Amino acid sequence: MPKNIILISLKESLASIWKSKSLFFLLFIIQIAFFVAFSAVNLTYQTRILENTKAITDYLSKQSLDEASATDAVLQQKNVLGDDPLMISRNFDEIVKNFRIYLVYTFVLLIFFMSAAWAITHRLLKKISLRQLTGIFLKIIVVLLFYLGLIFGFFFSLLNVSITQLAEQSSMLFAKYSVFLIVSIILAYFMFISISLVNHIKLKNIIQKTLVIGIRKAHYVLSVYFINLFLLFVSMSLLYYFIENNPFILLLSIILFIFSFVFGRILIINVVEKLEH
Repeated sequence: MPKNIILISLKESLASIWKSKSLFFLLFIIQIAFFVAFSAVNLTYQTRILENTKAITDYLSKQSLDEASATDAVLQQKNVLGDDPLMISRNFDEIVKNFRIYLVYTFVLLIFFMSAAWAITHRLLKKISLRQLTGIFLKIIVVLLFYLGLIFGFFFSLLNVSITQLAEQSSMLFAKYSVFLIVSIILAYFMFISISLVNHIKLKNIIQKTLVIGIRKAHYVLSVYFINLFLLFVSMSLLYYFIENNPFILLLSIILFIFSFVFGRILIINVVEKLEH
C-alpha cells in the first residue's frame, strides 16, 4: 500500500468531482435540503423548549428562596417553591417530551438524507445501475439504523429522568452523559467506515471489515477525519467572522461549509476502498 494513499485519494476525489459535476451539484442540493429541513425542526422545538425553560425561570425568580424566607415558609406550613410548585415539573416534563420528539425527527432526517447522499456519492465515484444504487441506498439505511439506533437509543434512555432525579443525581447523570459522548464518537468513527464499504462488501461482513480497517489502519482513517474536520473548522470560522462584515466572503464561506460535507464523503469512500483492497 503506498504511503501517500491520502494524497492520491485527494487527487482522485477532486478528479471525480470534475468528471461528475451534475452528481456533485445534486449532492450539494441534497446537503442544502438537509440543512433547511433540520433548521426548521430545530427552530420549532428549540422555541418550545426555550418557552418552557423561561416559564420555569420566571416562576422561580418570583419566589423568595433565601434561607430566611424558606424558614418562614416552613414555619407557616407553606411550600418553599411557592403556590404552584408542580408548575416546575409540568414544564420540565414538556421540555423532555419536546426534546424526545425533536430527536425522533432528527433521527428520521439523518437516516433519509444520509442514505441518499452517501448512495449518490458511491454513484459519483463508480458507474452503477439504478438497481445497484437502490441496493446501496437500502444497505446504507440498515447500517445507519444500527449505528444511529444505538446512539439515539442510548440518548433516549438518559432522558428517562424526573426533575427530582436530576436534582439529586446530577453528578451521576453527568458521568452517564460523558460515557454517552465517548461511545457516540466511537460509533460515529466506525459508522462512516461501514457506509463507505457498502458498495463492495456484503451486509453480513461489513462489521468485521469495519473493525479491521478502523483498528489496524486507524492512522489513515483518522487522517481523513482530520482533513474533513479542518475544512469544516475553516468554513465555520469564516462564517462566524464574516457573518456581518463581507457578504461575498460570507457566501463563499457557506459554499465551503457545504462543500466540506460533500467532499468529505467522497474522500472517505476513496480512502476506505483503498484500505479494503
